[in-house]
Amino acid sequence: MQFIHRQRGQALAESIIGMSFVIIPLLLLLPFVSKITGVQHRANQAAQYAAWERTVWKEQAPSRMVTGKGIFLAKKTEQQLSAQLPWRFYQGKGQVIDSRPPKQWNWEQNVHPLLKHQTRHDGSLSGLIKDKGEGKNRLSFTEPSSKIPGTVNSLIGKALGVLAYTGFSLEQDQFYRTRVETDLVQMHLEPFDSMQLTYKGNSALLASGWNAAGPEHLRRRAERLVPTNYADVSWVRTAQKVASFIPFGKELHPNSLKLGHVETEVLPANRLCNYGSKGCGG
Repeated sequence: MQFIHRQRGQALAESIIGMSFVIIPLLLLLPFVSKITGVQHRANQAAQYAAWERTVWKEQAPSRMVTGKGIFLAKKTEQQLSAQLPWRFYQGKGQVIDSRPPKQWNWEQNVHPLLKHQTRHDGSLSGLIKDKGEGKNRLSFTEPSSKIPGTVNSLIGKALGVLAYTGFSLEQDQFYRTRVETDLVQMHLEPFDSMQLTYKGNSALLASGWNAAGPEHLRRRAERLVPTNYADVSWVRTAQKVASFIPFGKELHPNSLKLGHVETEVLPANRLCNYGSKGCGG
């Protein structure tokens, strides 16, 4: 004899159990996970941006820097670079990015909406990034510069050290490691209410050791590598003038034979224009 047992509602019960213990918790965690992923993404972006800025903005003036009217060196300290990170990577959409960071920048009011979450039981939204008591930044930013690691670079550094006795000096501490750290506030949702989450963004970049602020600075740095530059003194020029009176010695005149002369690279006309004027980005 065959007995048939009907179990009505079994599929519905399994669905309720699955939704209660799997699907619903995942749906609750999905918005939060996406937001903390955005925090990590912005930390990486900020670290890469800070490293790449050192290819343009120098931390200190190079050797044999010229001074005078019209001479400009793109220089930015670590503090100035750090102050630009919040409003470049953490503010809301549609905000104009300016080269000068705003002095009055409120983190809670200007932070991107995706970086806000319900962190309290009252249902109000607040920023995910914890206030470290460091003003508007709320970021830990470090950018140490050091020499390039490796045996080959050590040998090159020794060779440049020998050339330094001639007055030719290059910056050898242009290997930058940047790190941006952000701490998240504690949530009321387990297990995040007892976790101290910190997200770090790291980057490294070798900025150019050779930099020149204009043709005159280039000439002053390169002339030290020209051996005949040390013969460009008054009594040698006088001897050249005397020797120029000898037949076939006209080319020895200082106006013809320029000892230690360095000719800088000729730039195209569009590289010498004032940016923003007509025909030059205007």
